[in-house]
Amino acid sequence: MSNTSFAPDNYWYRPVVCTTTGLVGNVLLSAGKLFFGVLAGSAALVADGFHSLADVLSDVGILLALKASERPPDQNHPYGHHSFETLGAIIVAAFMLLTAGLIAKSAVENLIQGQYLHPQWPALAATLASVLIKELMARYTLLAGRLNNSPALLANGTMHRSDAISSLAAAAGIGGAMMGWEILDSIGALVISIFILKMGFDLMRENIMALMDTMPNDELVAEIGAAAKAVGCVQEVRSLHVRQRGSWYLADIRIAVHPDHTIESAHDIAHATEDRIRETVAKVAMVFVHVEPGDRTNLQHCQDHPNLVSPPPTKITD
Repeated sequence: MSNTSFAPDNYWYRPVVCTTTGLVGNVLLSAGKLFFGVLAGSAALVADGFHSLADVLSDVGILLALKASERPPDQNHPYGHHSFETLGAIIVAAFMLLTAGLIAKSAVENLIQGQYLHPQWPALAATLASVLIKELMARYTLLAGRLNNSPALLANGTMHRSDAISSLAAAAGIGGAMMGWEILDSIGALVISIFILKMGFDLMRENIMALMDTMPNDELVAEIGAAAKAVGCVQEVRSLHVRQRGSWYLADIRIAVHPDHTIESAHDIAHATEDRIRETVAKVAMVFVHVEPGDRTNLQHCQDHPNLVSPPPTKITD
C-alpha cells in the first residue's frame, strides 16, 4: 500500500500552492522586466525578462507534473505516477538550458556587431528589485521542496535562484553601461547565460540520475536498514536497494530469519518489517521484503512471533 498522504501542515508550503504562487510572481516579474528593459534600453534586463518568461513556462510544466504525480497506482502503473515530478524537474532544466543558449546568442551577436544599448536608471532599479524578489521566491520554494522532498519544487527553486543571480549580473552590467562602459551591458547578459547553463546542466544531471535508479544518500539507506533490523526475529539485513520516484522512495530489502519459522510466521515478520519502515522513515511509499533462511544456531527471541518451530534436539552419542 502506498503511503501518499504526507503533506506539510502549512497550506502555503503545499507543492501546488507554492508553484501557483511562483507562477503569479513570475508573470508579474517577466512583464515588468521586459517593459523596463525596452523602455530603459537595457539588453541585460531584456535578457533577464526572457529568463523570467521561461520561469513562467516551467511553472506551468511543474503544475502539470505535480497533478499527474498525485494520481493513484493503476494496472499499467502499479508503482504509482510519482516519476512525473522528476520529469517535471527535467523540463525545468531543459528550459534553463534553452534560455541560456538564447541569451548567449543575443549577447555574442551584440558584441560582434558592436551594437550596444545605453540603459537608463529605471533598468537598474527594476533589476535590483528583481534580485530581492527572486531570492525570496527561491528561499520559499526551496523550503517547500525540502519539506515535501519534491524534486520538482527543488528544481523550481533552483530556477528562481538562477534568476536572482542573473538579475545581479544584469545589474552589474547595467551599472557599468550607465557609467560609460556600454559593452558591459552585453557582457552582463553573457555572464547571465553562463550561470543559467551551469545550473541547468547540474539540475538535468541530478534528475536523470534519479530516473536511472541511482541510490539516494547513505543516511536514508542506513535509516531504512536500522528500521528493519529493529523488527523482532530479523537476524540481519542481507541487501537493501532504494530508488527514488518523484518525492517518494521504493525499497527492496532481503532479510534473514531463523530457518525453522513457519511460512505464516515468516510472512508476518515480512509484513512487520514493511510496516515499521513505512511508519518510521519519511517518504517511503512501498517496501518489498524478501525473506531468506538465516543462521540456525541464532535462537533470537521472537516475542511477537511464537510460531518458531524449535530445532530438533541434538542427538547425544556415547
